[in-house]
Amino acid sequence: MIERDVCWLAEHLEDGGVCFRVGRSGPDVVAEWIGLATLTARRDGTDVRLEFDPSADPRDVVKIQRGSAWLLVRHLQERFALHGAAVAVDGRGVVLLGRSGDGKSTLAAAMCRRGAALLADDAVGLDYAGEGAWRIVPNEVDHWLDPDARMALGASSSSVGKEPMRTIRPAENAARLVAFVELGFAEGPPRVFRRDGIDAAASLVPQVARFILDEPERQRRELDLLHSIVETTPVYRLERPRTFDVLDRTVDLVIDVVGAKSPTTRV
Repeated sequence: MIERDVCWLAEHLEDGGVCFRVGRSGPDVVAEWIGLATLTARRDGTDVRLEFDPSADPRDVVKIQRGSAWLLVRHLQERFALHGAAVAVDGRGVVLLGRSGDGKSTLAAAMCRRGAALLADDAVGLDYAGEGAWRIVPNEVDHWLDPDARMALGASSSSVGKEPMRTIRPAENAARLVAFVELGFAEGPPRVFRRDGIDAAASLVPQVARFILDEPERQRRELDLLHSIVETTPVYRLERPRTFDVLDRTVDLVIDVVGAKSPTTRV
């Protein structure tokens, strides 16, 4: 889609082919979702231009606008952005972290069915609220779920891949960040436990949205910011077996983390 000279800095592969790449063209940062969209912006996140291929699926358009394109612009503006899902319970927000397939969207959807409000499905923005506090910006309104997850939540599915399901309760306002919960699978009953120090930071680092890879000073500032967030916000690890039978129990554990001042390990 790009006709001018671009020095590509990074790319993401899917099924053996490039599906996304980011680079520089003169003073601009250029991002390309292959066959779908191109975004160009100044290095400081101004003069943003997002163009979509006329044949792009409208659902992909919304996903890119509210998702990775939004994260990219926030990153350029040096505003904290990371990949994850986020929900709010009575104004208290929790960010769900994990790799693709770890069940972030499914858990967020299940929590919304229990009264939580959706802040983000895949693209989380954190703004500083002062005095060491952070708030989660409301951004996305759809849960992107695979057929098995949709069935587990009582929704029909006509696709073999992920498709959007409008949330029951979108968040209208920002929520105060009270915890991060990293998701993982393990045998045995669901359990949640605190992560501290290097382990806590290690839970967040892989999920931080990074598009500018050739500015060491920017990366140092990001690490300092990450350190300050981990110092003031607890990070937990939630492990459960890979089955939907424990979904309600898993929701209970996250609600406990969001609502309690000092959650303890539960098994």
